[in-house]
Amino acid sequence: MRVSREFAAAGVVDGKIYVIGGCVPDNWSRSANWAEVFDPVTNRWEGIPSPPEIREKWMHASAIVDGKIYAMADRGGVSLDTRSGAWESVGSELDLGWRGRACVVNGILYCYNYLGKIKGFDVKKGLWKELKGLDKGLPKFLCGATMADVGGKLVVVWECQGNGKGKEMEVWCAEIDVNKNKDGELWGEVCWLNKVLSVPKGSSIVHCSSVAL
Repeated sequence: MRVSREFAAAGVVDGKIYVIGGCVPDNWSRSANWAEVFDPVTNRWEGIPSPPEIREKWMHASAIVDGKIYAMADRGGVSLDTRSGAWESVGSELDLGWRGRACVVNGILYCYNYLGKIKGFDVKKGLWKELKGLDKGLPKFLCGATMADVGGKLVVVWECQGNGKGKEMEVWCAEIDVNKNKDGELWGEVCWLNKVLSVPKGSSIVHCSSVAL
């Protein structure tokens, strides 16, 4: 990258790596390269033009939906259309509802709210809806849970207290089949749920990604 960053938004679209924010735009270089894209074919980073009024320092969440990168800052958020280069401010509905870690499955952005329930955001309609059908069999994801899209299914990974007299934490994983019914409601069905790992107490899950091998 042309400038150093921390707490930036990042994502991959059409084989190119995009990074947004994570730096203070206090000089020409950091302002011109507040957003960058890396093309592995040419092995080069290029700055992406961005309007000054959207340049926040910290980005605490990001996601990619239909070729757009959504990046949430402490005060609102922005979206970048990677095809046209157009920037937009994120609507208040997405900003207010996006808390915790999230992922996108079949064009719907999923995260969990302060009540620990999973909900999905339809960017085309601008609406949050609860993912129904999960009242039994899953814990309330109040903090620490991470999510990923694995083969079109929503996979949730989280840690909880183990049974070894407080010396271990357990890492659990659930695979959820998510669908939208004819009324537009979001429904989920737990396909698989199990403990996958024991880790020392004090460990925490930082990030969750799916990798095709």
